[in-house]
Amino acid sequence: MSSNFTIQRKCVHCKQIFNAKTTVTRFCGKLCNKRFNATRQRNDKIETENLHPIILSAQAMQPLKSVEFLDTQKAAILLGVSRSFIYYLINTGKLAAYNLSVRRTIILKRDIEQLFQSRTLIAPLPKKQVSKMPVMDDCYNMSELHEKFKISDAAIYNLIKRNNIDKFQVGRFTYVAKKNIDSILLNQI
Repeated sequence: MSSNFTIQRKCVHCKQIFNAKTTVTRFCGKLCNKRFNATRQRNDKIETENLHPIILSAQAMQPLKSVEFLDTQKAAILLGVSRSFIYYLINTGKLAAYNLSVRRTIILKRDIEQLFQSRTLIAPLPKKQVSKMPVMDDCYNMSELHEKFKISDAAIYNLIKRNNIDKFQVGRFTYVAKKNIDSILLNQI
């Protein structure tokens, strides 16, 4: 049954004034109704996603407070770190853990608390001394070493690595100081 009257209304979505035929009409047309509902659903999803991690972390933390033994996943949740970091702490000896089997590692909750009670300050690692590259005339590249001493590239790289000789990269070529390599190779010949 249609009505014989019209009411001036403001559309909820586009905010334009339109003539409504009923007292409950909120939108000027189907398109505004669809767009409003799509926007509302998107905003609802965003809001639930923003609350989701908070709810999950609170739910995950509740059973952990009463448990004395933790596996690596639960210890990671309790500390707020990744499992790989828990394994790093175990491998470096900072966190005690017990292997019950090949696939089961257990950590005592008091060991985690003891980790924080020790309060060891981490000293920064010393930086490697960077040596300056000598003049190009005082260097061999790898092909020159190969031709002069008649040894393979693999042997050259092993020799450099074993004797901690500095090598320098310029473009696609690798250079080694002549004085460093000569003292080693001439002594071996």
